[in-house]
Amino acid sequence: SAKEWLVPAGGSHTDPTQHWLFKPAHFHQSGHRQLGDWTEMIASRIALHLDIPAAMAQLAQREGVQGVLIRNVRPDGYDMHTGRLAMLDHLGIGLRHSSQSGTASKGHTLENIQLTLEGLGAPPEAASWRDCSAYDAFVGHLMLDALIANQDRHEQNWSVLFSRSAENAADALAPAYDMAASLGFQLTDQARESRLERSDGMEAFARKGYARRFDGDEKTSLVSFAARAYQGCTDPGRRRIERLLEAIATMEFNEFVAEDPSVSVVARRFAVSLLRINGRRITDDFGGTGSAN
Repeated sequence: SAKEWLVPAGGSHTDPTQHWLFKPAHFHQSGHRQLGDWTEMIASRIALHLDIPAAMAQLAQREGVQGVLIRNVRPDGYDMHTGRLAMLDHLGIGLRHSSQSGTASKGHTLENIQLTLEGLGAPPEAASWRDCSAYDAFVGHLMLDALIANQDRHEQNWSVLFSRSAENAADALAPAYDMAASLGFQLTDQARESRLERSDGMEAFARKGYARRFDGDEKTSLVSFAARAYQGCTDPGRRRIERLLEAIATMEFNEFVAEDPSVSVVARRFAVSLLRINGRRITDDFGGTGSAN
């Protein structure tokens, strides 16, 4: 889709932290508008509250077109390789795309990701993750995905930062980005209303949040996948994840679902309901056994 990198008036064209990506809202031929710009902003708000390193996002209009502005996650002094390139660099693994669109690429497994991130640090500016490993922070990203029902964490939607000089911190995981495919962003309001009205409609929808971008786990729930990933965390990472669980348990999700004239009341109700259900599933089922469902 059409995207454009922008710099604020008077900003630096060479400093990546001043670069913002404008992504326009997507409309189908039928006129139905997907809410990816709105859900991307909500994901950013929630990540900020939970102190999960992630791209800053805000709603915007450019030349009359609605969309979202997303801040570049690459710090100055670093190069950034997508997960696909990082796995090739570290493991010599060349991922193969699945023959079916929208599913996992062959070789994009949790185990290979953990090996790729071995020895790397958490995102450089994430102070609360300073003692954690890159893999610990990646589990934080998976926790966020489980909460917002983001099923699109494929190998291009996570990256590794490579320091250009000894003055910078060690090579590290990049903050999370591209989280638009969340909170039922593609649904019509009629479909949302139908699920809200049925007694088990929202629970059933939440259970269909699968880790479909990870080879071998396409039918594993996002909650279960994050719980299994947690088993590989370092001790500091486990302590950080435990604090994250405590924060999720006390969240008031209404505060994060912004009112916007272009977003219906039904869409906001749906988002809050899904966040509450996933928050409960995570806090109830996420534990040391990795047996969440």
